[in-house]
Amino acid sequence: MSWEVFIEEPGPDFAWSVEGLAFPINLNNASFRVTNQNTETNRVTLKNDVPYYGTRELTLSGQSVNGVWTAFHGNDFINGTWPVIRNEGTVQAGKKQVLSLVEWVGVKGANPAIPQQGNGGPDTFGIPLSFSGFEKGKVKFTIKVNGTNVLTDTVTVGTPAPAKGYLSVQSRPSGAQVYIDGVFYGTTPLSNFQVPAGLRTVTVTKEGYRDYVTQVRVTSTGLRVITATLQPLFATIEVRSFPQGARVFLDGQERGNTPLRLTGVTPGTHTLLLTKPGYRDYSTSISIDEPKTIRLPTVLLQKVMSGPTPRSPGMTMTKSPAIPNTPTMNTSMIPSQNPVRQGYTVRLPLGGY
Repeated sequence: MSWEVFIEEPGPDFAWSVEGLAFPINLNNASFRVTNQNTETNRVTLKNDVPYYGTRELTLSGQSVNGVWTAFHGNDFINGTWPVIRNEGTVQAGKKQVLSLVEWVGVKGANPAIPQQGNGGPDTFGIPLSFSGFEKGKVKFTIKVNGTNVLTDTVTVGTPAPAKGYLSVQSRPSGAQVYIDGVFYGTTPLSNFQVPAGLRTVTVTKEGYRDYVTQVRVTSTGLRVITATLQPLFATIEVRSFPQGARVFLDGQERGNTPLRLTGVTPGTHTLLLTKPGYRDYSTSISIDEPKTIRLPTVLLQKVMSGPTPRSPGMTMTKSPAIPNTPTMNTSMIPSQNPVRQGYTVRLPLGGY
């Protein structure tokens, strides 16, 4: 037979007692084991009244190791009552619960010294007992016969309303979904909403951003505020041009016209192309090694010149058998650099210089 005692919020000390425990059978080679968890010091006292043997008391005590203590008493017999079993001690610092496991093991047999148990006692029986010493917790009973579990039952001691706390969640950017212990609570910003007290796991998620996960202890007093700065999963490229309205191609796929914000760009090297009628194409390579926003400088598109190429006055193109398109001089088109005008006579003075 065994039972587990789970005490909630015991304080610095813990204690529980079993009273009126009666065995209407005889157990030979009986052993008793108790294990306490989340404790510092421990003390177990057993008092029984055995017919023809009188009253006796057994005390087991010790210091826990890493919050765990186990005591064992074996090679005994049980053929009467244990009117008092008391387990007590101090709680490990920072712990809010104490768990005790008590195990009784023995072999059913006869005890000729006790007439009513001379044949080992009845095959079907009940074991009366009562627990005391704590207000909130659970007691789980298990009875095994020849290694087979024949009975398991759990009794809850006290049913206090679960404590609640208040939590606020904000995110940058806003509009992210908030989950508390896997339960959806809404989208950010969320202010002063109630959650069960205790250690809660908060997950903030938004499409295109990495999940933000944190743990926070919520108490029934005060307000806990969480601000989640979300990291983008993909890069963003902002493209502008002068003049505006240029078609934008990323890795050969048209994405829109400038000004344009390209989202969901994966890490790596990408080719950006801008085209606009009447202007030269603009192409560049962009390398992205992390999720971030890249703001490119405004692209100044160069206008394409239209029509024949202008030529200087007096120059014409004529074909030559030896050199095609050889320029020749048309003297009729060149203004005279001579100051002598037609229709005038220049007279030099006689006698020379």
